[in-house]
Amino acid sequence: MTNSTREKKTMLGTVQTLELDGLKVHIYTPPDESLLVNSTVLELADRLIVVDGQIFQKFAAEVGDLIDTLGKPIDRFILTHNHPDHYSGFQHLTERFPGVQLAALPSVRKYLVKMGQQVLDVRRSLFGDEIAARLAVPDAVIVPGELVISAVRFLFQEFSDAESEYTLTITLPDHGVALVADLLGSEHNHLFTVQPNFDGWLAVLDKIRLDVAKYGIKTLIVGHGAPIGPESLPANVAYLEAAKAAFASSAKAEDFVAAVKASLPDRSPDLWVNWSSQMLYGHVAP
Repeated sequence: MTNSTREKKTMLGTVQTLELDGLKVHIYTPPDESLLVNSTVLELADRLIVVDGQIFQKFAAEVGDLIDTLGKPIDRFILTHNHPDHYSGFQHLTERFPGVQLAALPSVRKYLVKMGQQVLDVRRSLFGDEIAARLAVPDAVIVPGELVISAVRFLFQEFSDAESEYTLTITLPDHGVALVADLLGSEHNHLFTVQPNFDGWLAVLDKIRLDVAKYGIKTLIVGHGAPIGPESLPANVAYLEAAKAAFASSAKAEDFVAAVKASLPDRSPDLWVNWSSQMLYGHVAP
């Protein structure tokens, strides 16, 4: 197996490609204005699997353009978790590629049916027409467990009470790669602590650490920004411990932000922790 990468500019966003044995993994990352939220295209021998759909429609369109260049049919879209920066763009993608199923965990689908449109409406009041006007409701479910697709082994796992209520991770056990959504981030960035699930999230990181060792994972594709390696795990634990302490000592969002920045002065961008605090303290729905 090879695990080389190449990076190329694609319009406003960038695409980084992992060339693996029997597949390629294309990671689309938009500019800073869209929180560097990733969409990942798994290019198998005969089909594509597209994971997460952006927040702004113009960047979802760039994901669509990337898909067009690959010249293979889309097997399915997959949503990792129930936050609008990952599902808003599926309005564009499901309209552009009609008939392609959007799959998610049953727990994520249930949440979206109940709350998804309401959350989109709030985001549209803040960010305008770049946010989806219509919720793309998942019409297929992901069952946790192993599945072989086009000779590639996938391991789907569900985690709860961490960065979001429910998160799907996708591990490629034979390739040393795992898509972990917003459960992990770069050691240089703030995490999206939008809910006070610090203990549950720390327990999830323990499980990810065990999986890293079990499957020899070398590359972790995160929800925002460039992929990381297992060496970033301790920095993620340190962040959550600092955020837990800051939340325990802070009655207001601005106090939480100040405490996190004081504990972790080298993390960036400020926008991420500022925005997270508005959700953590109930001013905006996650």
